[in-house]
Amino acid sequence: MRDDEDEYGPPVEFGVRSSDIGSFIPEGTYRPIPIVWLTAAWVVHSFTLVALFLLLIDKAAIFTLLTTAIVTFWVTRWTFGRGMAEAGTGWKVATVVLLTINWLFVAMGTYGR
Repeated sequence: MRDDEDEYGPPVEFGVRSSDIGSFIPEGTYRPIPIVWLTAAWVVHSFTLVALFLLLIDKAAIFTLLTTAIVTFWVTRWTFGRGMAEAGTGWKVATVVLLTINWLFVAMGTYGR
């Protein structure tokens, strides 16, 4: 056994950190990634829009549209503030497109009122 190698750990040249209890399982660190931000935005947005749509079902269509548009803006701003602003252009476009599609479903639902 070499001096720079721990008895239970992986070889140092592998660049894999492991715990000091001798596990070959690498220690993970949380690194937020765009798919997590996108998914969180979509889930929060979807549930919020459904709840608002049901709560405002008896109100005028314009009131529902404006309220849900404000929520859409807030969720977009929250998502970009969490780190999506530093993500690639594709992630930014996908986020805006998905949230817009969600909002358009609400707009279609309020069309007949």
